[in-house]
This record gives sequence, structure tokens and C-alpha cells, in this order.
Amino acid sequence: MSIVIPVYNMMETVHRCLHSVVNQSFDDFEVIVVDDGSTDGTGDTVRAFEEKDERIKYIFKRNAGVSSARNVGIEASNGTYLLFIDADDVIEDGYLDSIATKARLTDADILIWGIKRCFADGRIDEWIPETEGLFDRKEFLTVFPSEQYGQHKGLYGFVANKLVKKAIVDRFFLHFDTTMSLQEDYSFFLDCFSHCNRFLCFRESGYRYNEVCPNTSPKRREISYPKLIETQIKCANLLDKEGAFDEKNRRLVSTAIANLSFSMFLEMQKTDYGKVRSCMEFLWENPLCISAVRDKDTRWKALKRCILSRNVPGVYIFTKLWRAYLYFRKGERS
Repeated sequence: MSIVIPVYNMMETVHRCLHSVVNQSFDDFEVIVVDDGSTDGTGDTVRAFEEKDERIKYIFKRNAGVSSARNVGIEASNGTYLLFIDADDVIEDGYLDSIATKARLTDADILIWGIKRCFADGRIDEWIPETEGLFDRKEFLTVFPSEQYGQHKGLYGFVANKLVKKAIVDRFFLHFDTTMSLQEDYSFFLDCFSHCNRFLCFRESGYRYNEVCPNTSPKRREISYPKLIETQIKCANLLDKEGAFDEKNRRLVSTAIANLSFSMFLEMQKTDYGKVRSCMEFLWENPLCISAVRDKDTRWKALKRCILSRNVPGVYIFTKLWRAYLYFRKGERS
């Protein structure tokens, strides 16, 4: 098993993370810590572990983001399976043993389980998959969207609750998209889903995901909604290709695409006519976006009409008015 841990200025947390890994009862693994250009004492902390434990390998690289760091870790890995852990999180005792045992007994291409989301006030929100068992590709793709887009929104896009065969990642040249700052994990695993044949989902959680931690990479850029929408389109195309795009799944993915399509304008940080036009062109180049917007029952009726009539000036004016409204509302509250 190869465990990839990207780090960026994680001096305060990486010690705790690595301690939780090296003290597991299961010990047949390598840990590849990829330092994405840290400027604090992160490197010294990791190297101290490396000197004491031959299973740990430290790699320093110029800063290029968490996806780039994970890709470097994948390239340097030698295990049968890949596991990803973030440097600000910890794993519980017996975690690796449980995962490795299930992988050995089932020979699954990919394993998926739950996580514990830990908050600053001590609250723990445990997300455990409703889906359980060994599935082929079509079976899995038919059932997972109800959780991914429903009750456990994002569970199947988390990077840390999955174990995937390295041979599949290598054979199909799978990697994290370095141009994405959100949902790059989901995009990567959708690619994995498209090439895996045996899926094991089980109702356990031993990964403690810290919801109030420093970033594993520098401050995120402005959200690229076209990239997020493309990820949902990737999901829709995969489901359709594998015969898993039934009416329920079609509705779930369509709602996600519609919501992101509206947010692309509602969350625009600065209203620019060229940017509005570019976003409108993107929507109209993707038929799934237009059908999703058309089917969505929304309170943004004026925006919806402008999008469907391909009225760029109308969307621009709407966005300007919306930004002005948000500005004055913020002033009233302060």
C-alpha cells in the first residue's frame, strides 16, 4: 500500500498525522510525503520521521498546488494500492488493517468507506455510505449518485475515503487536474470509476477529517464554475455510457448542473461583460446545461429567461443589479 500525503506549511499538524500512520498495527506500507514548497518547518518535521522510519519518503517540490503534489506522489509510489491522507487529518487505530484486509479478501479495484468530519466545537459528523457490498461498475454507478448528490453530498468525491489499485491509475494515466481548485478529487475518482470493475463499499469510518484546518496549499483562486460544471457533465456522460443514467440519476445530476449554472452569475466576484458573454457561450456549448436550466424550478426566473433566450445583455444587467443589491445589503448590516 502506498500512502500519499501532500503538505504545504503544515508544521503544526503533520506530526500528529504521521504519528497516527506509523503507529498502525498494519505495517506493510510506504508513506510518500510531498512537500509543495513549504516555507515553515514542515520539511524538518517530516525529515525527522524519515530518519527514524524507512517506510517514509520525503519529496520537496516547487509550489504548484495540492493536485500537483498528489500527482508527484502517485508517480513515486510502488504499492499495489493507493491511499490519500491529508496532513491536517488523522487516522484511528486499526484503520489501515481493516482496509487492507478487505482489499485482500475481495480483490476490489476500488474500496470506498466513510469519514468522520471533526469541527472546532468538538462536534463530529459521521458520514457512512448507505451503499454497502461488492458491486460491478454498472451496479455501483446506478446507486452512488443518490448519496453523492443527496444526503451525503460529496461523500464519493472525498479523496481520503478510498483505496484504488495503482495498476489502474498507471494503465490509464489517471491524474488530478491541476487547473481545478474545487472538486478535483471528485473529477479524479470519476476517472477511476470509469476504469474499475470491482467496487467494494462498506459502512466503516476511521478517518478523522479536520473541518477547521489550514489549507494544504496556498489560498484558493476564484471558483471556476465551468470546471465544476464540466465535472458534473463528466459524471452524466459516464452514467449514460454505462447504462446507469436512469430518471432518478438524471434528475440529481441535472439539478447540480442547473444550480452551478445559476451560481456562475450569482457568485461572480466582479461583473464584466466579456466574462458574462464567455459564461453564456460555455452554457450554450453544452446542451446538458441548457436542458438543466430549462428543467430547474428556481426563484431566479429573470436570470433563467435571459439564459434560455441567450440574452447576454440581459444577464449582464441582472448580474450588475444583483451585485449592487448585495453591496447595499452588506452596508445595511454593518
